[in-house]
Amino acid sequence: MVSKQFSRILVAEDEPDMLQSFKLLLEDMGNEVVTTKNGLECLDAYCKSSKTTSGGFDLVLLDFKIPRKNGIEVAREIEVMAPSQKLLMITAYAGIIDPAQKPQNMKIIAKPYNVDELIGMIRNLTQ
Repeated sequence: MVSKQFSRILVAEDEPDMLQSFKLLLEDMGNEVVTTKNGLECLDAYCKSSKTTSGGFDLVLLDFKIPRKNGIEVAREIEVMAPSQKLLMITAYAGIIDPAQKPQNMKIIAKPYNVDELIGMIRNLTQ
């Protein structure tokens, strides 16, 4: 059996500089990256990808505070569609997220974050 060489990662981040940073970091790690700027755009990209032969995403990386649906709302909708989907939220609002609202498959990294910690978490989630 041939092992997969890269992961497909969907990113939702409304800050253009952060979005570009995530894209460059993830691509440098050898991943295929799809970027979105708000919650609805993220859900649309997720739904469209799950219907293609590429088989969806290995990881969905979300910011908490994004327009048109926040990261928790997006994560909960994705969890309903795909209960085993791996989710990673990177947010400055980690302390206010209610653990009862957090999807079971979602990990959280607080901003500011250590890049090595982020890379380790992404590698762990996409293996």
